[in-house]
Amino acid sequence: MDDDAAFEAIQELCTEAGLPFFMPVEGNLLAQFAIKDAEGSLGAAGRLEMTFGHPMVEEIAVRKDLRMNGLGRKIVEAILTEARGRGIGKIWVMAREPEFFRSLGFEPAADKDLLAQLKEDCMVCRDHLTVCNPALMKKDLG
Repeated sequence: MDDDAAFEAIQELCTEAGLPFFMPVEGNLLAQFAIKDAEGSLGAAGRLEMTFGHPMVEEIAVRKDLRMNGLGRKIVEAILTEARGRGIGKIWVMAREPEFFRSLGFEPAADKDLLAQLKEDCMVCRDHLTVCNPALMKKDLG
């Protein structure tokens, strides 16, 4: 799947899951991961990006009929493995589901500057403070 097709498939998956989708800024995408179902359709996806100078877990989405089967966990674990392989020591996520990320070892982050920058994107999202009140979290990969 070429990059354009991959982005379209991930965008469709995010839309189906009720999640916002943001195209990565050129040069910020470090890696993207996908899991396909038995028929070859996209079942789960996620990305590792540099955002405001911080390595971030981005766009984690799992198709509704495949949720609660560990696919989101597998995507995040693949992202963490990639980050470690790149020598990244800490990784952040703007978590819509903080408990999910807490189960993967993420903790609330107090980086006020990063939070302020990320909240600018949140402000334009249709879900901000209605069905989504995200938490900035980080994980030490050391």
